[in-house]
Amino acid sequence: MENLDNNNAQNVNQEAEEEVDSQNAKMDKNQLQNPEEQEDDLNEAQDEESELMYIYEWVDSIELSRPKKNISRDFSDGVLLAEIIKNYFPHMVDLHNYPSCSNSKHKESNWNVLNNKVLKKLGIKLSKNEIDSIIKSEPLAIEKLLQKVYAVLQVKMNMNMNVNNANRDRNNFEMKNNREKLRKTLEEKENVVKQLKDIVEVLELKLKNSEEMEGILHNKLQQLTDALNKNGINDENK
Repeated sequence: MENLDNNNAQNVNQEAEEEVDSQNAKMDKNQLQNPEEQEDDLNEAQDEESELMYIYEWVDSIELSRPKKNISRDFSDGVLLAEIIKNYFPHMVDLHNYPSCSNSKHKESNWNVLNNKVLKKLGIKLSKNEIDSIIKSEPLAIEKLLQKVYAVLQVKMNMNMNVNNANRDRNNFEMKNNREKLRKTLEEKENVVKQLKDIVEVLELKLKNSEEMEGILHNKLQQLTDALNKNGINDENK
């Protein structure tokens, strides 16, 4: 019993000495760095923390099938990542391929399908070690992947937006051209209608003049007939 206590005491002392050595090593490293290097390290650490916070906020902004409690464990089976990608590209992901599970083999199966069928299309390829790290919920394993996925999704979304804008501009241009063509066609038809109206007016005027002339001629003829009758020249009286 006394030997066991001595061993425990030695272990505690050894751990304490190792911790002191580790702290001293950190202090020595900090002392060796100049102020600019220390400031760069601090800025880098702050940037990394800021990026992580942004990723966490991004994940929280997406409605998922289960509440997020511990991001490393929550994403270890690949289901939530599949849901995130489907949120952006519905036709890219079939959620039936990713059943929720706690068994490591089933998790690995989910990740293999996600890796080969979805992430590959996004230009992301996970190694077996990376998949194992995510399945084991190792610190920052899923965060690193989420950062990659977020970056790729943003690029693809921007590309799709540019394509949509180009299509919209082309449609607007075509609509403008079609409206212009329609306007010209209507103007041409209006001109034709106007010309036809002018022709009709001329013909109506000619017809009116013809009717008036016919009336004058009829009166003249009647006068001549009456004169002939009066002088007994009209053949009808013979």
